[in-house]
Amino acid sequence: MDGGQPPVDRRVRYELVDGALMMSPAPGDVLHQYVSSELTGQLKKAIRSEGAHYRVAAAVNVRRGTSRLHVPDIVVAARDAVRRDTMVIPIGATVLLVEIVSKSNQSQDRVYKPALYAEAGVPAYWRVELEKPKRCVVVHELAGETYKEVASVTGRQAVDVAGRFTVELDVEALFDLG
Repeated sequence: MDGGQPPVDRRVRYELVDGALMMSPAPGDVLHQYVSSELTGQLKKAIRSEGAHYRVAAAVNVRRGTSRLHVPDIVVAARDAVRRDTMVIPIGATVLLVEIVSKSNQSQDRVYKPALYAEAGVPAYWRVELEKPKRCVVVHELAGETYKEVASVTGRQAVDVAGRFTVELDVEALFDLG
């Protein structure tokens, strides 16, 4: 025991929305983890090659006000908002949030979370579809108060991230477990 703290169940992901605690299964399958790692790598490479002032983090806390705490699968945020000791990234510092659709979270990742992220003004939202035959990255950009789908990438394609930097997205590599 660590000082009387209750044990944390690593099989559950906790998010706070409007004061209500939402629990969902933490992604545990190898494909989800592999896609997250590979896409994080592609985003880091793009940021480095363009000298963009952003950092990429996986499964970190993103806060909006005092009543909303989200844990997107991948976060791209302003460099100065993401340090080694960062526990929570303010949603206003983010430029891209990515959700990898799990069977248990389909409606949250496709409907609910994008609506909340758009309402918060996050410039870009990507959704990664894992299930065959529609494996792809669906790219959304903020258009007013909602997201507009601008691309559904299945192969290799240069993708602009809200005018900040461009990623040479290789979707086939995301799913290549080798």
